[in-house]
Amino acid sequence: MSKLSTAEEVNTSILHVLKTTPPPKTYGKEARSLFMLDEEYTNLNHGSFGSVPLAVHEAGEILSRYIERNPDRYIRQEYNAQIDTARAVVADHIGVERDTCVFVPGVSAGIATVLRNFKWTSQDIIVSTDTIYDTILSIVEEICAGENRPQHSTFALNLPLSHSSILDQFRLHLRLLNAQVHAAAGTSAADRGATTAPAGKIVVIIESITSSPGILMPWKEMVKICRAEEAWSVVDAAHSLGQELDTDLKALDPDFWVSNGAKWGYAKRGCAILYVPFRNQDMITSGVLPGLKYASSGLSPTRFVQEFYWTGLIDPAPPISIVFAIKFRQQIGGEVMIQKYCHELALQGGRRMAEIMNTTVLDCRENPGELIANMVNVELPLSSTTRKSFKEIYFLFSEQLLETYKIYATYFLWKDKWWTRVSAQIYNEIGDFEKLANAFLEICGKITESD
Repeated sequence: MSKLSTAEEVNTSILHVLKTTPPPKTYGKEARSLFMLDEEYTNLNHGSFGSVPLAVHEAGEILSRYIERNPDRYIRQEYNAQIDTARAVVADHIGVERDTCVFVPGVSAGIATVLRNFKWTSQDIIVSTDTIYDTILSIVEEICAGENRPQHSTFALNLPLSHSSILDQFRLHLRLLNAQVHAAAGTSAADRGATTAPAGKIVVIIESITSSPGILMPWKEMVKICRAEEAWSVVDAAHSLGQELDTDLKALDPDFWVSNGAKWGYAKRGCAILYVPFRNQDMITSGVLPGLKYASSGLSPTRFVQEFYWTGLIDPAPPISIVFAIKFRQQIGGEVMIQKYCHELALQGGRRMAEIMNTTVLDCRENPGELIANMVNVELPLSSTTRKSFKEIYFLFSEQLLETYKIYATYFLWKDKWWTRVSAQIYNEIGDFEKLANAFLEICGKITESD
């Protein structure tokens, strides 16, 4: 690789890599060449860790080589401008202003930043579903621990439910909590001999697409309900960027929104986006790691943006790689074409797996496909009465899938049944789902026989 000594040369070289990547004639097997996956391995778990396309990786390598030629020059003189460009590209992608978006290392870090900047009291309530991601649940439990801390209310998803049923139950849940906090405020005022007291706040963590099971939620309507019920909305959109269309955040207007660029968006790992509308930026006084205030040329950034420019010895390339990833996705067909293929494959693949294993797909009976984006949940043919422990089954699945069958999709225990969450990506095809179903069928058979 030739030595690139100026930012202009680097940008030209990166654009060349991205523009000269030929789009596949069809998605599926032919699209595997766009990625760096082992030829012997079948990946049906894109939703967990993503997979960086070769062109995006090479573009990142060009940038990294340039950075390492003179780290001080890049970080002190060029980094902020490139981050601003990347923020502008992402902001345009999700329909908001550039200075409402900053980069964070991951979604959990973004959610933690938001929750730890609230001024909590014992009258407050944090609401989450019973599918909340483990690391975010840990953050909530930490915040709620001790005296004069908020309460935690769980909104149970009795799946499979239609979106309309989820919304009806969610609205009722918030209304009951609203009545609770206002009643508590009246009691508090009476205890002090006052006529009124401020009611506690309700902060709702809404998953756009839950993790396990992987369910497409009616989160846009849930944000509206939060607004109507005077509750704060914090959207965990870890799986949205690259898996959902029509994410116009300015129109949807959540209070906070965090998404991962590296799961479905094809960016390098370590790239997540925190959206905070201008009205809420004053309350974000610090990131999880407070930003180091390097002086920058040109217009000074807002205090909120400055907090997230530089948070320590991190690799500068992953946040910027979202620019490469978005251009790459445009080059190979664009968002609509990518989403159409992946969504239809998830629907077809899930049905085919259930047919092979003689089980069911976790879906809405009233409106089939409503709960499915590009991930589908299929019941596994394993009895809940098996004598093996959760841990034994978990690691047996892992070893057998990865080492014996050279294939992987994540799996989980939900409502006393074992399920697999299968991700559909442009490099997958229906045969991959059939291969996975047959692998699970054999593994579950071995577990049953050994009981």
